[in-house]
Formats: sequence, structure tokens, C-alpha cells
Amino acid sequence: MTDDNESSINLEDAYALETPQDNRALYRNWASTYDADFAQRNKYVYPKSIATICARLVDTISPLNILDIGCGTGIVGTCLSELLTAGIIDGVDISPEMLNVASTKLRIDAKPVYHQLFEADLTEPISFANAKYDVAISAGTFTHGHLGPDALINALSVVRPGGRMVVGINKEHFSANGFQAALQKANESQQISTPTFSEVQIYDQGSPHYGDLALVTSFLVLSPA
Repeated sequence: MTDDNESSINLEDAYALETPQDNRALYRNWASTYDADFAQRNKYVYPKSIATICARLVDTISPLNILDIGCGTGIVGTCLSELLTAGIIDGVDISPEMLNVASTKLRIDAKPVYHQLFEADLTEPISFANAKYDVAISAGTFTHGHLGPDALINALSVVRPGGRMVVGINKEHFSANGFQAALQKANESQQISTPTFSEVQIYDQGSPHYGDLALVTSFLVLSPA
């Protein structure tokens, strides 16, 4: 695909995805230009916002094991590495091309942001980690066209009992796509603690998408999925 075609990919294309194969195809063609073409041009402040919320909720000094779910090109992980300097961050994504870009991201000390990167389809059972992580974080992944509520519940298995998940979900899709019901059920079955919510802007002022909101939910994982 040419650079002109890559730059024509937009948010509507991302929301139109239906299958893991669709995701791989879109992000294969978008990976090399994603940061400039999407994140910078649209003033995508969501990653910084969720990283800031996460840093307020966890121990910022201890060397926590952290998983960035749907890490893409590494924007969330980069923001988080600036706030949790002792954190050991791994990332997982369905797109090898996006992971290649994430592998180039550096901390402020010039070391790689990510300790390990995994390619995985999270609509399938998770095999690379079992109750390993102290914290799991995700922004822009559990949403329409990407991962649904079943995948969110499956992802509980990567967090140790007593560990924390911090997950952003587009406010428009939170109830309509079943995330609210899934979290309520997980809380009632004592898989997770009662979730808390913070409402954040996904895009900053000046973006054509300013006003799109996400609910950042946080909870403790009490038992694996």
C-alpha cells in the first residue's frame, strides 16, 4: 500500500473492523504512519490520561510488572514509563508491524520502553502469561471493532490476585457493547473488586474528534477468569 493510502486510514476504518484478520490488515498498513498520521494529527491525549490515572493508583517506586494490552506503537507504554520509572513494562498486540514500532520506543534513560513484546490474538485463550502481572493497562483496545467484553474478562488471567487493571473504554460503547454488564457480572462473582470510573477526553481541543469521551475503569483482580 502506498503512503497516500496509508495516510487515508482514519478512525472510521478502525471502528469498522470486525475480525482479527481485519485488525491485522488495517494496522499492517497503518503502523509506520500511526503516530504522526493519527495520534499527533488528532491530538490523541488518551494515552497520557490513562497513564496518569494508573500512576496515581499504584506504587510508583516498586519495580512493578506491567502489561500494556493492545500496546500498538507503544504510546501508552512510553507515557507510563515516564511516570513509573521502576516499572517493568511488557506489551501485547495483534499486529507485528505495530509491535515493531513499539520496540523502537525509548525511556528517558534511553533504554527500551518495553522489556518484552508479545504478538497475540486476545480473542483467543491467553497462553503467554498466567497471573504474572501486578498491573495491566489498556487504552483504545477494548472498544467497537477491536476487543469486546469477553476478551476483557479473559484478560483478567494475566494479572496476579490482588493486582490491578486500568482499562479505558469508549463511553459510547461502554454500555451498548456489553462492557458494563460484563464488569458488573465479574464483580458480583467476586472476580474483581467494585470498579471505579474516571471520565476523560480521548482527544484534545483542536481535534475534529474533541468531545469523544472514555471511561477509565480501575479494579483489583480477586480471582483469575
